[in-house]
Amino acid sequence: MTFFTKHKLVGFTLNCTLSLCALVVSLFCAEGVFLAYERARFSSGYVDEYGIVNLHDLNYNDTILPAVKPADEFRILSLGDSFAYSIMVYDYSYSGVAAKLVNTAMTKSAAVRIVNLGEPATSVNDYRAAYQYWAAILHPDVAIFNIFLGNDLLDIAFKYIPPRWAPNQVFREKDFNIADGSARSHIPHKFPLRIFDYAYAYSLAFLSEWRASPGARVPDPRYNIAADNDFTQFTEELYFTTSRDQLVNFDFSRVDTLAAGYAAIYDFMRFVSDLLQNGKKVLITLAPSESQVDPALRAQLAERFHADLTLYDWTLPARLIREIGTQVDPRLPVLDLTGYFQCRSKAGEKLYHSYNTHWSLEGNRLAGQVIASYMLQNWFGAPAILPADLQACVAEKEKAEPKTSAAVIHAFIADRLVPTIRSGTEQKVGQS
Repeated sequence: MTFFTKHKLVGFTLNCTLSLCALVVSLFCAEGVFLAYERARFSSGYVDEYGIVNLHDLNYNDTILPAVKPADEFRILSLGDSFAYSIMVYDYSYSGVAAKLVNTAMTKSAAVRIVNLGEPATSVNDYRAAYQYWAAILHPDVAIFNIFLGNDLLDIAFKYIPPRWAPNQVFREKDFNIADGSARSHIPHKFPLRIFDYAYAYSLAFLSEWRASPGARVPDPRYNIAADNDFTQFTEELYFTTSRDQLVNFDFSRVDTLAAGYAAIYDFMRFVSDLLQNGKKVLITLAPSESQVDPALRAQLAERFHADLTLYDWTLPARLIREIGTQVDPRLPVLDLTGYFQCRSKAGEKLYHSYNTHWSLEGNRLAGQVIASYMLQNWFGAPAILPADLQACVAEKEKAEPKTSAAVIHAFIADRLVPTIRSGTEQKVGQS
């Protein structure tokens, strides 16, 4: 009896061991399948075997296009920071709006394709590097560079951004696709084995769908996930603090603190001038911050932070950048969008997304209209498409006497900026 009991126990133990081994082997086989699936499904290449660049998979706010430009295409690279990237999906970003307007007006000419290569948390040094990288792949006819007057200078002067650019370095390292809210792999890494990650994630998704209330918020499909305050964590406090920190741009008494940023602008203008000399069409646009456009926000900042609004010259960074461009190369086209935004804001349009600091649907539409109008007039010899009242309003604003005189701006460039640039150049030569 004891023999048979021991025999059964050994058999049971052996069966359990074999079952456990089979389970472990099955788990590892399943793990291998899931990992192979992820590598095949979510890996991104800049150009596939068919010559197609999938910008969406690379986390840019764009779709796909052939690396080799079609013969009937007029290709434009749009570069800049998160304003160029946009909180709107491509069709409603200013790049998409401008392309649609120009194509509608120029039905018998080459199709205009504006490629949105905007990347959050970048500045002018990155725009130059991004152009050099992507121009070698996509062979554009034109480049549009968007400089944000809110933090592009600050990012360089205070070293808020990495010193070296890599293609889409911010979102390449993340596990989500900010363009539409999906993840590269929408299953988060939580357990040692991916099969458990998938099982856990899908059980949560099932429970969430089962518990979902009929009154749940439906996102506006025109906005991408960058517009979601819960995602970007633009709390009310962060929103106002960010807006306050950008006020340094408009205080001439603190302009020296931004000298490194303006020196980078000077160097960037020389790069763009070289593009012009090599026969490339270019456009530099200046994107205003919300504090430049909305008097109500300025009043809130004054009340919240006891800011003295009389200290600020809301035209200062744009005029400095335009003057730098003129000194580097008078041919450089610099299109300041500030006046257009101020006029439309005064007319009651809400051009910035609530507590986000970025342009809303209306703001992107306006920027796209202004850029499209410039393109039609200067590159295609077609009439402007901007309303006459808007053009008249902007012309009136151009006549207004600025707080900071042209002489003071010239003196800053000559006495502070140029020596900084020369010193930097000499240092680079010495290091080489």
